Amino acid sequence: MTERKKVGLALGGGGAKGFAHIGVLKILEKYNIPIDYISGTSVGALIGALYSAEPNAKKLEKNSLETDWNEFFDYTLPSKGLIKGEKIEAFLKKKLDDLKFKDLKIPLFITTFDIKNKQEVIFHKGDVARAVRASISIPGIFVPVENNGRILVDGGLTDLIPTEILKKEGADIIIAVNVDSIKEKKPNFDEEASSVNEKKNVPGIVSTISKSFQIMEAEASKAELNRDKADWVIDIDLEDITTLDFSKIKEAIKKGEGKAKKSIDKLKKMVEPHPIKELLAEINHLPIVSPVVRGIKKNIHEVTKDIKELGK
Repeated sequence: MTERKKVGLALGGGGAKGFAHIGVLKILEKYNIPIDYISGTSVGALIGALYSAEPNAKKLEKNSLETDWNEFFDYTLPSKGLIKGEKIEAFLKKKLDDLKFKDLKIPLFITTFDIKNKQEVIFHKGDVARAVRASISIPGIFVPVENNGRILVDGGLTDLIPTEILKKEGADIIIAVNVDSIKEKKPNFDEEASSVNEKKNVPGIVSTISKSFQIMEAEASKAELNRDKADWVIDIDLEDITTLDFSKIKEAIKKGEGKAKKSIDKLKKMVEPHPIKELLAEINHLPIVSPVVRGIKKNIHEVTKDIKELGK
């Protein structure tokens, strides 16, 4: 019997927009698309961890909508960051019941970045909540996490949609979810620099950092996915939701569902076994060492079209 291909799901960062991942997970569950590995950065790490611990997208949606995410913003004097991050870590530890990576039901890989050693760090061992806390540490907003001498921040700094680790771990098909898709605008060459000092519309520090990070993430995602690192990309336009706007979680989930549903026919074809096509591939790789094999390869081109039609 032909073995099913292993599927890896890469969940990108994007703050509140990342709750669209739940909508994608709901559709994958509904249409029985298997998930063998999950990788995540920032909010993708958070959603990935909660789902890997308990693979039930509808329950995850319910819990997410009932949670007041803003209450976890424990602001502090901005010497190391605006948000301490202690409340969100305590919430995650309780929600995940202090789970270790080895206890998760789906293998999970969480990306962070060590600003001290200028090196990406991918967690797949140890305390899950701590790894998530490190991965969501948006520079300038969250206080970084110190772990074994490393100073860790948001993994999206260098690896916004972590696909390579999935391939390394054995995924045959990689599905990437990009929640940072934005419409490109042409540069404005007609703006005139004013001598008037305007300040009334300048946003606060948190808004400025989050919006700036949103643009950087979008550009990084585009560059990453342009390198053909995923077999299928689900791009979700959530431009109207800012990084810290947790009042629009329901909207994000719905948009995730809608985009994933449009991809479902293609995804089903990708993950389903194709024994006849695989047999053809194996025959083509056989060395010509016997009259039987030679005969098969001689006539293979004449029957390939018909067999491929049967395999569809």
